Amino acid sequence: MDTVSETANDSKLSVRYYGEKTESLGDAVLHLTAVEISLDVDADRDGVVEKNNPNKGSWKWGPNGHGAVLLVNCDSETTYKKTLDSEVDEINKVSGDTLLNLFLLPEHKLLKLFLKDYIMVVGTDTLTEEVPYLGGKTELAFFVEGLRFPDKDFDGLVTINLSLLEPCGKGFPETPIFTDTVVFHISPWIMTPNTLKPVEVYVCSTNDNYTFLKSIKNLVDKCGYKLKICYEYMNRGDRWMQDELEFGYIDSPHHQFPVVLDSPRDGDLQDFPYESILGPDFGYVTRNALNEKVSSLDSFGNLEVSPPVTVNGKSYPLGRIIIGVAATRGRNMTQVVQDFLWAQKVQEPIALYSDWLVVGHVDEFMTFVPAPDRKKFRLLLASPDAGYKVFKSLQKKGHGEAEMFPGLPEVISVNEILSDKKLQAENRYVQNCIDWNRDVLKKELGLDDEDIIDLPILFKVLEEKTGPRAVAYYPDMVNMIVLGDQLGIPKPFGPKVNGRCALETEVCSLLEPLGLKCTFIDDFAPYHKLLGEVHCGSNVLRERSPFRWWNLEL
Repeated sequence: MDTVSETANDSKLSVRYYGEKTESLGDAVLHLTAVEISLDVDADRDGVVEKNNPNKGSWKWGPNGHGAVLLVNCDSETTYKKTLDSEVDEINKVSGDTLLNLFLLPEHKLLKLFLKDYIMVVGTDTLTEEVPYLGGKTELAFFVEGLRFPDKDFDGLVTINLSLLEPCGKGFPETPIFTDTVVFHISPWIMTPNTLKPVEVYVCSTNDNYTFLKSIKNLVDKCGYKLKICYEYMNRGDRWMQDELEFGYIDSPHHQFPVVLDSPRDGDLQDFPYESILGPDFGYVTRNALNEKVSSLDSFGNLEVSPPVTVNGKSYPLGRIIIGVAATRGRNMTQVVQDFLWAQKVQEPIALYSDWLVVGHVDEFMTFVPAPDRKKFRLLLASPDAGYKVFKSLQKKGHGEAEMFPGLPEVISVNEILSDKKLQAENRYVQNCIDWNRDVLKKELGLDDEDIIDLPILFKVLEEKTGPRAVAYYPDMVNMIVLGDQLGIPKPFGPKVNGRCALETEVCSLLEPLGLKCTFIDDFAPYHKLLGEVHCGSNVLRERSPFRWWNLEL
């Protein structure tokens, strides 16, 4: 051998043959037809891109699974005239996986690829791109960003192909002589249950909720968490912080950040999630109901998630999403939102019947609180039966003249409540509706009766244009804010016995043995009379689950 190729354009090896007497017999030129090329990702999900992982071209769920994870680039590095990073053709911060060499992309709406100096190679306008071989041992670092969350028409899997092409002469297409493939799964949007640690509490300031706001601030300060107040210039009088948005997050081995889901309700708070929450490492996603009528069931007081559960041997370590719908005909959560929630896969939704309520939200009759035993939580349900049990006990003990709503215009005695036959009939109907949901929750969450606590709450039925529907008769104590072991509960204004509200006493006796501390917050005028409570008027950003979603067994 006397010459070796040194450049990409001199990709040959010269060989000279000699005879026994060292005479020259001839020369041969061998052209190299293969080089070592690999398309590499973090296929073993340890946060480091490894060389030529044999499992990089497929996706498998579970702790022994494989396949790379990709985040939707749905945050915004700009704070002025915000734009989602996924809608910008440049990137100025790396949070994606690294790839190598040439690319062929079958679906251009799902992701973009950038060279290491952040020049886009493949994106919405370019399906394929030729990347020249630079000679010698060369690695090209690429960064990939996701553009879409899993949804009804997208299972979350993205395949990227590399092809090394050989010219076949004039008039003929190039043919591949080497191919390589990697597969990504887009991170789903994941909700956080009440049992996860709070980070920040969100609440609105309005011209009539000063006392409520002060109580919330005192509670949050006592817990040591952050408080973010949305002032009137932004909320324009819309106080329903829970209904406008839901907090979740996205997760990968190398990066994670919270993502706010903006509801299609679009009240006067509609600009708050985008203008005040979206930012660096805080993402944003929404679903717009284009051809559907938005109803009260599209507000996110109607969207909750359970703590981790195991049901008939199947584990849901990230919990299960809970939504409220109509039993047959009636109002429903828009299909585009339901499709989005189902498509995330990792928190399989449960549909409850909530259309029997005027507002129609699941948080009006249920919530979850942490507990030290059993399944590490309790399901709290509103219970008219438990309410009547408290009032009958008061009457039996000689407190029939004790007054409900003391000091308020709505004042009424225990005896008058118990003698109201219409109210009793209405609450029998409500109890039937809640019992139906109780059975569904027991089945779908694998709960026993010991995992459920019934809170004493009465309802009344109003005649709506579309039929009779129920609202809470007094502040709905199940509609609470959960901050670790501290609970902010609507003050029920129940009958006082020995100077203490009998309803508060009953609730404390049920929850304090679990190590929970009850703070009762007066929300009567600014929230309860407007058909909402403490939970409706607040929201909580929580830490992500320690469980990594790709370890699920699906």
